[in-house]
Amino acid sequence: MSRDYQPGPPPSFNVDGNDLLQRLNPEGIQRLRPHLKPVALRAEEVLYQAGDRISHIYFPSTAVLCMLTIMKDGRTVESATVGHEGASWVSASLGTPTMPCQTMVAVPGSAHKIAAKYVEEEIRQNGIFHDLLSEYAHALLISSLRTGACNTLHSLAQRSARWLLVALDRTSGSEFVITHEFMSALLGCSRTSLTTVLGELEQAGAIRTRKGRIELVDRKSLEQCACECYQTIRENFEELRAREDKLAEA
Repeated sequence: MSRDYQPGPPPSFNVDGNDLLQRLNPEGIQRLRPHLKPVALRAEEVLYQAGDRISHIYFPSTAVLCMLTIMKDGRTVESATVGHEGASWVSASLGTPTMPCQTMVAVPGSAHKIAAKYVEEEIRQNGIFHDLLSEYAHALLISSLRTGACNTLHSLAQRSARWLLVALDRTSGSEFVITHEFMSALLGCSRTSLTTVLGELEQAGAIRTRKGRIELVDRKSLEQCACECYQTIRENFEELRAREDKLAEA
C-alpha cells in the first residue's frame, strides 16, 4: 500500500462531488441525505471481495475505484473503473445482491457510503433515480466491454496511457497517488514492464513520475500514446452525462 497518502477527515456533505447524486432531484436527496456517510478511502483498500453480499454502495467524489478479475493463479486485471461519474455497483440495487469481482481503491480520496437498502428504497419510489442508475449501469457495461477488448488487443504502452487518462478524468486533477506495483496489477502485467513503459511516457514528455505518484505533464502527448479505446470510453461517458442532464431537467 502506498504510504504517501494519509486520509484526512471525511469531507462535508456535498453532492456536487458525485455526478449521480448531483443530478438527483431535491426530494430524493432529502430522503438519502441522512443515510449518506462521507468517508475517506485509502489507497488499495478492498471494498468488496468477489462473492460478497453488497450491503453498502459507494458514490466516489475524488477517489477512483477499480473492479478486478482475479484468476486462480493470482493474476489480476482491471474490469472497470469508477470515479465521480458513478457508483461502486449500482446493479446491487437492480437485482444483483452479490459482488461479481473484487473492488479496490485505485486512487485514494473521498466518497459517500450508503447502505444498499436505502438506495433500493429510493429506486422503488423515484423514477428519476431509477433511470439515472440504469443509464449509468449501461455506460459502465459498455466501458467494461471495451476495457476487456483493450486488455487483449492493445500494447501495454497503449493500455497504460488509456488507464492514466481514464483515471485523470475521474479525479478531475493533474496528478494522483498510485504505486507501480498496484497499477501493474490493474493492467495484468509485471511491475518491471510497467516501470519501463512509464519511463517511456515520461521521456515523451507526457507524464512525470515520483515515488507513489504520477503527474500529467502534456495531455495531448498522453492521448497520442493511448489506443482508440480511451476516446471511445470518454465519448461513452460524455453521452451519459448528456442523457443524465436531460433526466435531471425533466
